Amino acid sequence: MDINNFMRTQKRYLEILAEIADPHPNWATPNNIIYEHQTLRLRHFPNKRDTSAKRPVLILPPQAGHHSNLADYSPAQSLVRVFQRYGYDVYVCHWLSATREYKDLGMADYIRLTDEAVDEVRRRTGVYKIHLVGQCQGGWQATIYTSLYQDKIAFLVTAAAPIDVEAEHSEIIENARMPMEVFEYMVAAGNGLMQGKYMLQGFKNMQPEEHFVRKYYRLWKWIEEGDEANIKRFLHFEHWYEYTQNLPGRFYLEIIKNIFRENNLTKPGAFKLDSRPVDLRNITCPVIIMAGKKDHITPPAQAFALKNYISTQPEDVVEILTEGGHIGTLMGTESLREDWTAVNEVLKLAV
Repeated sequence: MDINNFMRTQKRYLEILAEIADPHPNWATPNNIIYEHQTLRLRHFPNKRDTSAKRPVLILPPQAGHHSNLADYSPAQSLVRVFQRYGYDVYVCHWLSATREYKDLGMADYIRLTDEAVDEVRRRTGVYKIHLVGQCQGGWQATIYTSLYQDKIAFLVTAAAPIDVEAEHSEIIENARMPMEVFEYMVAAGNGLMQGKYMLQGFKNMQPEEHFVRKYYRLWKWIEEGDEANIKRFLHFEHWYEYTQNLPGRFYLEIIKNIFRENNLTKPGAFKLDSRPVDLRNITCPVIIMAGKKDHITPPAQAFALKNYISTQPEDVVEILTEGGHIGTLMGTESLREDWTAVNEVLKLAV
């Protein structure tokens, strides 16, 4: 490469790095905010097609320091649009970054906020039982919610959701076994909040070569080769991935304790939310469980274990193993085209 080409490549490279230093993810599909309370912003995605489905769908994105638009990442990668194509009325819980005002919200508060969202959807649509879809951390949240409010849920769908964290080894579970004081210190450092930047760093440290070396090498090569399509995809992903948001410290510490350290979802009544024991045996509705074959964050066995702890009849439990990893299962093009389409085909059979 001559010096002029090198300088042009370097200039573009540095401009891109400067742009993603201030990430701003956006929603891909037109929507309206129909309800807002504390850290919940409920979004409705009006369906331009004739709505033929009998029940609305509420999606719970993960709360792991990233933006909730994971459910509607891009026009070509949108779980919202998959459900819309099948005629569903789609709603998404958009979880906001917590401020110090909400640092003391706990798991019980987020289940309460979920219930507020469910009730708002039911009120607007006049449908008593809705479909609930939980992605990753939103998956165990949807599972707990269904166990406490089974009468409001027609079908539960979980994707890449940690349920039995001892079913298969994963690095994130190993990290959660560090002394509790480590997590308490991080929350204290955030003045009562778990800062999203710490969670992002933890995810990156599980694949350091990819996040600190390889992706930047690929970016340089794409600039050299004038590969604008890959550069555009890189920018879009980094605006989502590098954006971080904070969690209430209490909520985060309760998750670490109950989900990742003590594996309490597998122990009926091991913990309570607002004096109500959490018991997955209360779940009797049909269930779809998704997991990614290459998922290093939530290995398949951790997700599929859900079927062992619920009262749903075996013939009403559908297991779907995707070919992708964690993010690929949630929003990958192949997963949306094949696996999430399969989810919709199953939901069509629901009464």
